[in-house]
Amino acid sequence: MACGSGRVIIQLVNEEAGPEARGPKLFRGQSYEAIRAACLSEGILFRDPYFPAGPDALGYDLLGPDSEKAKGVKWMRPHEFCSEPQFICEDMSRTDVCQGRLGNCWLLAAAASLTLYPRLLYRVVPPGQGFQEGYAGVFHFQLWQFGRWIDVVVDDRLPVRDGKLMFVRSEQRNEFWAPLLEKAYAKLHGSYEVMQGGHMNEAFVDFTGGVGEVLYLRGQDTPGLFTILRHALLKESLVGATALSDRGEYRTEDGLVKGHAYSVTGTHKLFLGFSKVRLLRLRNPWGRVEWSGPWSDSCSRWDALPTEWRDALLVKKEDGEFWMELQDFLRHFNTVQICSLSPEVLGPRPAGGGWHIHTFQGRWVRGFNSGGSQPGADTFWTNPQFRLTLLEPDEEEDEDDGPWGVAGGRGGRVPKCTVLLSLIQRNRRCLRAEGLTYLSVGFNVFQLLELWDSPRSRALLPKLLRADRSPFCARRDVTRRCRLPPGHYLVVPSATRPGEEADFTLRIFSERSHTAVEIDDVISADLQALAAPCTPLEMGLEHLFQELAGEEEELSAFQLHILLSIILEPARSPNRTPREIGLRTCEQLLRCFGVGRGRPREGGWGAGGCLWDRDPNQMLPPQHGRSLALHHFQQLWGHLLKWQATFDKFDEDASGTMNSCELRLALNAAGFHLNNQLTQTLTSRYRDSRLRVDFEHFVSCAAQLTCIFRHFSQHLDGGEGVICLTQGQWLEVATFS
Repeated sequence: MACGSGRVIIQLVNEEAGPEARGPKLFRGQSYEAIRAACLSEGILFRDPYFPAGPDALGYDLLGPDSEKAKGVKWMRPHEFCSEPQFICEDMSRTDVCQGRLGNCWLLAAAASLTLYPRLLYRVVPPGQGFQEGYAGVFHFQLWQFGRWIDVVVDDRLPVRDGKLMFVRSEQRNEFWAPLLEKAYAKLHGSYEVMQGGHMNEAFVDFTGGVGEVLYLRGQDTPGLFTILRHALLKESLVGATALSDRGEYRTEDGLVKGHAYSVTGTHKLFLGFSKVRLLRLRNPWGRVEWSGPWSDSCSRWDALPTEWRDALLVKKEDGEFWMELQDFLRHFNTVQICSLSPEVLGPRPAGGGWHIHTFQGRWVRGFNSGGSQPGADTFWTNPQFRLTLLEPDEEEDEDDGPWGVAGGRGGRVPKCTVLLSLIQRNRRCLRAEGLTYLSVGFNVFQLLELWDSPRSRALLPKLLRADRSPFCARRDVTRRCRLPPGHYLVVPSATRPGEEADFTLRIFSERSHTAVEIDDVISADLQALAAPCTPLEMGLEHLFQELAGEEEELSAFQLHILLSIILEPARSPNRTPREIGLRTCEQLLRCFGVGRGRPREGGWGAGGCLWDRDPNQMLPPQHGRSLALHHFQQLWGHLLKWQATFDKFDEDASGTMNSCELRLALNAAGFHLNNQLTQTLTSRYRDSRLRVDFEHFVSCAAQLTCIFRHFSQHLDGGEGVICLTQGQWLEVATFS
C-alpha cells in the first residue's frame, strides 16, 4: 500500500430495535402472561424459582437464615391468613401504605406519594390483577432501572410471623398491592434486607423514571422553597422530606419521628388578617403518629378559618397525615427530596410544564477513565466528558427568586437556564450482601468557550472555568439543579477517588430544549499509519533475516521470535528497558503482515462498504499456516520502529511501560482514533495489575488495529472512505484475536 494522507472511518449505525426492545424488559425473562396462562392450564399456583420463598429471600445478616428476626417466619399466600383478599381496594389512598418491621420508610413514603397520581401508580402496579377470576398466584410490577422499565414477576407467598405480615401492610388489612410491590423490589435487588436504609429519591426514581434532587435545608426560610414545592406538586412531581437524626429513628414530644422519611402531599397558602400562612401537608408512612404542634389536626388555629376552608383542608383522623406551617417544617426537617417526572410518564405536558431529557450510560474503569474528582490532578482529564448546550432561557417566574435573579452588567439581569443533572450509580444496592456500598461520586460543570468534539488532553481541561459543581457523596443518586446562562458546558462525572470502578447513568433534564452529546472520537485511522514503510532494511538486518529464513525464504512465528529477540536487544536502546516480543505476539504479527498458504477469502462486504457477514473470521486473515517473506518483514519492521518511537514518547521514565490511561493518547499518536467503549475494552485487555502497558502489549494492540483497518481499506475506493458497522459488529471485529 502506498503512503497516503487519507483516512479510513468506521461509522456506527443503529440496529433496528425489535419489538421486545420497545416494551418493558422482562426480569429474568419471566413473562407474567405466559406464567399465568401455564399455571391456569395446569391448575397450579405459581412458585417463583428465581426468588424462592425462604431464608435467602429475607436477607444475609440481620435477616439472615440464622438471625433472631428470621425465626418463626412462614411464607403464606394472602388467602391462607386473610379472608377475601383484594389486590387493590376501590377506596385506595395514600394512607394505605403502612410500614412493617423493616427500615424501608424511604421506599414506602415514595409508594404512598405514588397513590396521589393514579396513572403513575398504574404504571408501576399494572391493573387487571387480582385474587378472584384468573388467579394463579402470580403478580407483576414495573420498575424503572437506569434508563429502562423492567417487568418483575413475583409469586404471592409473603413472609408472615405470628399470623401478621412482617413487612409493609395496607391500612385495609385485606389489600395486598403494597406488600407484593415490596416483594418485587426485594426480588429485583436480591433480598428484603438490602432495602434496609436508603433515600426516598431512590424509590421515587425507580417508581417513575424521573430525576430526583435533594434540597438541603438550613433551619431558616430557603428563598423560593415554598414556590419550588408548590410548582413541583403542580408538575406532578413526587416530594418527600426527611427529619435527619444521628441516633436512628426516635419519636419527639411533638409527634415527629426523627431519622424518618415523610411524603409531602400538598401545599396551601392562606391569610389570617394581615398575616400570610404557608402550609405544607405531610404524611408519615407508618399511617399513624402525627405532628401535634401548630396546625395539627387538633390545633385551635383551624377554628379561625372559614368553615368551607376548614372542611376542605382538615381531616381529623389518625392516618399519619397532617398540616405544618413552613417555618416549623424548616426547624424540624433537614432535606427535601423532589422527583421530577419525564415526558414518557407524564404524557401530555402538565399544567406546570414538562422536561426535556438526555440519558447516557457509562462506566468508570480503573486505569482508563476513573480519574477522581480534583480538576488539578494528573488523571482528571481521563474522566468521561459530556457536552451540554443550553440556548433558551427559562420563562420569568412571577414570585420568589425567578430565573432572572442574578445581576448582569450595569445592573441588568442575566437570563438563566434551569437544568437538572442527575448521576446514578447502577446496581450497587444489589452488592450489599458482598459488603460493597455506594461510592462517593459527583460531577463538575465547566464552561466551554469553544466546541469540543473529541476527548482532549490533560493540558486543556484544567484551564476551563468551573461553572458549577455537585456535592460528592456516597448516595445512589447525586443531583444538582443548576442555573446557567445560555452557552456550551462540559459535564464531567467522576468518583471522588481515582481508580474506583462503577457503572453510572447520567441524565440531563432541562425546562427548555437543549442538546447533549458524549465527547467521543470518530473511529478512524490515518492511511499513513497503515501504509508500508518507504525505507529499505539495513544490510545486516536483511542478512540476519535470510540466515534464519533459510531455503524457504520465509519466517515462521518461532523464527520471527528469534529474530526480534536479537534486533530488539538493549544495545539498540541503551538507556531503556529491553524490548521483548513473545512468541504469541509473533504469531499475531504473522497474521497481520504475513501471507497465508491457502486462497484468500472472497467477499464479506456489501455495496457501499456495509458489512453483511458478521463472522470475524471472515473479516480478518486466517490465523494458521502463515509465514513472513522479506518484503513483508520490511513492512513489519517499519511499523515496529514507528510504534517503538511512539511508545518511548509515553514511557517517560524509561521503565519499559506506560500508564494505562495514556494508551488512548499513544494510539492517537500512532494514527488510530477509537471510541470510548473500544478504548475501555482494549485498556482492560492490555494493562497489567499495576495499571501499566508494556511495549509488547502496545505492539499487539497496534498490530491488531493495523490489521483491521488495512483490511477495511482494501474494500474502499482509493483505500479511504467510510465503512458502516453496527456497534455490535464493530466490537466483535475490533476485539477479535
